[in-house]
Amino acid sequence: MTGKVISILNDKGGVGKSTDAVCLSVSLMMDGKRVALVDSDARHSCQDWSVLADRNGYPTPLIVCNSKPNIGTEIAKLAEFHDYIVVDGMSSFVSNQKNEVISAIIKASDYIFIPTTSDHMDLWALEALTDPVKARQMITDGKPVAKLYGSKIRDNTREWSEFLDSKEEAPFPIMEAYMPAYVEIARTIGTGKTPFALAENDKARISVTKWINEVKETIQ
Repeated sequence: MTGKVISILNDKGGVGKSTDAVCLSVSLMMDGKRVALVDSDARHSCQDWSVLADRNGYPTPLIVCNSKPNIGTEIAKLAEFHDYIVVDGMSSFVSNQKNEVISAIIKASDYIFIPTTSDHMDLWALEALTDPVKARQMITDGKPVAKLYGSKIRDNTREWSEFLDSKEEAPFPIMEAYMPAYVEIARTIGTGKTPFALAENDKARISVTKWINEVKETIQ
């Protein structure tokens, strides 16, 4: 089998990549899929989460830590035995071989989802990531599929809708759903859980589910 590789990429730190990768991985597991989560960030937040989850008896995907240029080879091996490989991308505070690692992730990916805040300056700062993704798409018939999405958005405000009005400035299509800025999300992740442990009518869980459902529509 050849599993699909889904990468959460943005070389800027603090935009929620690790949280989003964890939530997506767990949701795919809940669907009965075989999932591996590749943690390429030097902080290894996904690994820290999995340690807490294991300690408290919560199921986790296979966690693989790799922040080296050979990450593409490791992803390919994982794809032989898993339905999905979710990659938590590297952040900008890493300088040693960062470009090589990100390039390897792009080449290995079937789908790339790029989190950004609603600050237009963050949108403009994506150029360093945009160029290699578009270069890859030009030689591989549009693959990987790349989309932008809002991260840490204040729910029930005009913040994201106003950002969507600037779609013409975006280098890739912008998803309608976004990851919200609810403290409950961080609290659940910080105890080895995910927002899916919250009540079904909880606002944080509902917003996270909307984002994941749009991701799943894209990767079908």
